[in-house]
Amino acid sequence: MTSDLSAYFHIPFCETKCVYCDFYSIEDRSSQSKFVDLLCKEMDLKIKEHPELFGRNLKTIFFGGGTPSLLSPKELSFIISQIKKYFIIADDIEFTLECNPGTVNHEKLSGYRELGVNRLSFGVQSFHEDELQWLSRIHNADDARNAIRLARQAGFENVSLDLMFALPGQTKEKLSYSLDEALALGTDHLSAYNLTVEEGTPLNRMVKLGQVGEMPQEDAAELFEFVQIKLAESGYEQYEISNYAKTPEKRAHHNLVYWDGFADYVSFGPSAHEFLGGMRAWNISSLDQYGAMIAEDKLPRINSERVSPGKRRTEVLFCQLRATGLDIHSFNPIFSEDILSHGELPMLIEEGMIEHSGNYLRLTKKGYRFCDAVVLRLMK
Repeated sequence: MTSDLSAYFHIPFCETKCVYCDFYSIEDRSSQSKFVDLLCKEMDLKIKEHPELFGRNLKTIFFGGGTPSLLSPKELSFIISQIKKYFIIADDIEFTLECNPGTVNHEKLSGYRELGVNRLSFGVQSFHEDELQWLSRIHNADDARNAIRLARQAGFENVSLDLMFALPGQTKEKLSYSLDEALALGTDHLSAYNLTVEEGTPLNRMVKLGQVGEMPQEDAAELFEFVQIKLAESGYEQYEISNYAKTPEKRAHHNLVYWDGFADYVSFGPSAHEFLGGMRAWNISSLDQYGAMIAEDKLPRINSERVSPGKRRTEVLFCQLRATGLDIHSFNPIFSEDILSHGELPMLIEEGMIEHSGNYLRLTKKGYRFCDAVVLRLMK
């Protein structure tokens, strides 16, 4: 019996690069058809190097980017055929495709659904036109509303929507309006991300030039708490720092694989990262170099590392605590320690940051807002 595996595919094309985005993407789509062929060949090369992957059962598939919804159903069908050549797609698989609301129509969404995609993640970010323009999004608020309705008409029963908060000058009233609009659409899952300034992005340059000011941390923390309260009152469970689901079944199970800290996942495409058997590897962040390496029958890997026990302990602490909780019965024997005897734990519980429930240590709502600080204290 083969063990379960997850697979990530990075689609690097965008119509416009957003000011805040630090994921690898390009605006030139002239090589999109060629890229599909390269992605399929990368799967060939991966299986040759890792024959143990052949026949593994895929429990989740995630197409991220970039903008995966720029792929036509025909292009996606070609990739899926290659996936089926090497892997078993589980009957109950979660198959997610990230979508930009400005790139889809009923025909395209119906085509994705017929191919087996059963979860869509829409990068809406805001329902205010001025905020969408500032973020460089290509869609407007009506595009977002229409895209969600079209997804339902196409038969999707698992739809997620992303919003951003702590935008420069954003008020609680403006954020509340975007949340109300998202809730009115009845999506099954909501992600609410705190805008962060990443190195190398246009936003980072704007901040350094003094053209944009970052929201003070205490104000951003207030908005975070506001999101938590509003979504909880609307029946959404916070199961990770930025993620809320109507029911446990609607959680982003692919992302839970990342946050597990132990589970294997394989990846394809430029800049994609994977974790297999304790080894982390990542691809080159250049489509030209990605293609050149594959043309030479080389995996487009730029680097790899075996994760040390100390580093893995830190990663497991951070990943599991930021999500559904630290599994004590798995953590203790692997790292030869009793986490419950950690000197900081009683204080963290007393401060209302962590709760001990059964076999798990879980962050409280307050703890989610201070996750990094909590993990730093448990790293000692």
